[in-house]
Amino acid sequence: MSIMASTLEEILERIEKEGIKNVRFEFLDYNGIARSKTIPARHCKELVNNGILFPIVTFATNCQYDIILESDLCKKYLFSDVAMFPDLSTFAVLPWVKNTARVFVTGRTHPASGVDIMIDPRAILQRQIEELSSRGLTIFSAYELEFWVVHGDSWKPITDDMNCFSTLRLGEYQKLFDKITESLFKTGVDINSMMTENSKGQFEITMKPGFGVRGADNAATVRTGIKEMAAQEGFLASFMTRPFEDQFASGAHLNHSLWSVDGKTSKMGDPSRPHGLSELAEYWVAGVLAHGPAVSSLMSPTLNCLQRPKPGTFAPFYVNWGIDNRTCSIRVKLAGSDGVYLENRMGSSGCNPYIGLAATIAAGIDGIDRKLTFPPPQPTERLTEEGDGDVLLPTDMESAINALKSDDVISEAIGADRVNALEEIRRSEKNFVSEGRKYEDHRKLYFKYL
Repeated sequence: MSIMASTLEEILERIEKEGIKNVRFEFLDYNGIARSKTIPARHCKELVNNGILFPIVTFATNCQYDIILESDLCKKYLFSDVAMFPDLSTFAVLPWVKNTARVFVTGRTHPASGVDIMIDPRAILQRQIEELSSRGLTIFSAYELEFWVVHGDSWKPITDDMNCFSTLRLGEYQKLFDKITESLFKTGVDINSMMTENSKGQFEITMKPGFGVRGADNAATVRTGIKEMAAQEGFLASFMTRPFEDQFASGAHLNHSLWSVDGKTSKMGDPSRPHGLSELAEYWVAGVLAHGPAVSSLMSPTLNCLQRPKPGTFAPFYVNWGIDNRTCSIRVKLAGSDGVYLENRMGSSGCNPYIGLAATIAAGIDGIDRKLTFPPPQPTERLTEEGDGDVLLPTDMESAINALKSDDVISEAIGADRVNALEEIRRSEKNFVSEGRKYEDHRKLYFKYL
């Protein structure tokens, strides 16, 4: 694994030693798409100190970078810039791009006014992690990411059957997946597993968890890396949630646990309690469930994501929890008091990993602060069916927008301007979609971009 540089001196030394010619200053927009400027390495020191400018309206665009003029961000800031500064701990050489490294940047300050505008998804997450830290806690997390791989010229899935966990099916493309796992490891992302999923051309990748913002950084690295490496082999990889009506949807499940702020002590398990969870963990789960519709609206943000929550699949559609029950919104996994963790299954593969984690933290903190009542579980031996719950997750744009805007806790955590931008992006996209050709139009909006 590559040694993560943490000081400017270490970075400059690596640039010289490894012959790095270019450095990407990169972030994810609200759609979860990587945006960046590639800088000649000789200018790296200057930009680390002074920051790099991006237009604020970048965060009021759709996947194709059409600017949403109706958004409050556009009206408020027009085409002015935000200064974004690199987090040096994220500097990594990219093995799949010749002579190139990448560092994630975060923008919180408007240069003209000096006001903290918390504009980008990474900054939104960092603020929630700070809130968690003020309560003596940190989060340990990793996403499970499902995605599609199709032939680049025809968009035909590279496998033509639905055969989950198939050794032979995965082995047909071992060259690509070896390149993915080995290259990502060299950037500091340790891949746990690769597997085929239950639809044509659908795969899943899991990774080792990280503390704080690292869990989302890893997911961002994986998403962009897979897309680039697949393209180099003549394929197109997509994290669009449900491109094909006759196939299952792809998810982005968020596995996470709470720890002491120094990362040494798990705060999740208590074998003496009825369900093996600590009181703190019960409050946390109760909070995520209390804000479930709003959290789901952010973790399944696109028009296409809303095609995922359906009965008879492993995608949750009610706000509920269960012990090792894959049909629940929150799946509790018990592996000894130090191994207890939660799987937030509300996420679709089109989810922005920073926003999804930020929303989960904000909801969980509210549960802890208000000591919310822990509801009874869905039995492990019973799949969730229609009629098993009281609160449904959003399955259409209006219910998703209303769920988010009516939830003061989650809206405040994301920020009013950001909530408005997300709403206006979705409304603009809806104008391009005809119900009679919904999936075709969705693919045009999302497939090659996400």
